[in-house]
Amino acid sequence: MKQSEIQKKIVLGTAQLGMNYGIANIFGKPAKQDAFKILEFAWEKGVRRFDTAPGYGSSEKLLGEFIVANGIQDDVIVLTKIPSLKKTSNFQICINNYLKSSLENLRCPINILFFHDPLDSNLLSTESKFFENLLVENPVSTLGISVYETSEIKKLQRSCYFDLAYQFPFNVIDRRFEDLNITSNKCFARSVLLQGLLASKNSLIQSSPKELISIQKKYHSKLNKHQLDPVRFAISFVNLNDYIDYFLIGVDTKKHIEHLLDLDLYSKKDIAIIDSLRFKFNKYWLDPRNWSSK
Repeated sequence: MKQSEIQKKIVLGTAQLGMNYGIANIFGKPAKQDAFKILEFAWEKGVRRFDTAPGYGSSEKLLGEFIVANGIQDDVIVLTKIPSLKKTSNFQICINNYLKSSLENLRCPINILFFHDPLDSNLLSTESKFFENLLVENPVSTLGISVYETSEIKKLQRSCYFDLAYQFPFNVIDRRFEDLNITSNKCFARSVLLQGLLASKNSLIQSSPKELISIQKKYHSKLNKHQLDPVRFAISFVNLNDYIDYFLIGVDTKKHIEHLLDLDLYSKKDIAIIDSLRFKFNKYWLDPRNWSSK
C-alpha cells in the first residue's frame, strides 16, 4: 500500500493536542512545541485535512497558529464543529458567535462545519433559510453532522435537503454504518482506534470501566492468535473500506504520527479475515459517551 493512498483518506484529529483525551492516553496533552512538531510532520508527509472543535480545549487556537505560521491558509482543509445548543435560548445568535470565534481562532476558511450534538441538526429542516445564508455570508463550504446512531442519518436524509457530510463511529468491532447510502466524499469515520483501545493492549486509564478492559483483553487476544498487528489491522480495515471516504485519527506524540504514516498496510485479502473473527461485544460499551457512567 503506497503511503499517498493512506494520506488521501486521513484526517488528523487534534483533540489530543488541546486537552487530555483518550481512554488509553497515558501521555496527556502535549506541550505546544511538541504539538507543532506533530502538525508539521503530518503536513510535510502530505496530510491536508485536520479536525478540531471549540470543545477540544486549545485545539482550534493551536491549529490556527500553526496554519498562519506556515502560510497554508489556502491549502489546508479544516473541519470544526458547532458546540451543543441545548441550553441556548437563541440558536441564531449562538451559532453566529460560535462561528465567529472559530474563524478567529483558525484564521482560515472552514471546509465543513459540523453540528457536535446530533439533536441540534433538527434545525437544518426547520430553519433552512438561516443556514443557507450562513453558508453564503461566511467562508464555510458545507455543513455536516456528527452522529452516534444510524437512525440519526436516516432521519436527516428524509427531512433535510442539504447535502450533508457525516462523522460517525466506525472500526473493526463497530460496523453499523457500513451500508448507509451517503453522497460520495461525505463519509468521515471516527473512533477507528476507539480512543486507543484497539491500538494497544497496554493498560487503560484508571477510571476505565471494567467492561472496557474486558473488551480490550478479548480483542487483542484474538488478534494475537492470528498474528495481526493491532494498529496496522485497524487502519487497514478502515482505509481499504470503499464506503469510507476519510477517517479521523489522533496521535499523542510525533513518534505516533511517524509510525502511522509509515505503516505497511495489509491487503484486502488479508483484511478479509475480519469476518471470521466474529467480534461480539456489547454495543453500549463501544460508545465513549457511556465510559464515564461508571
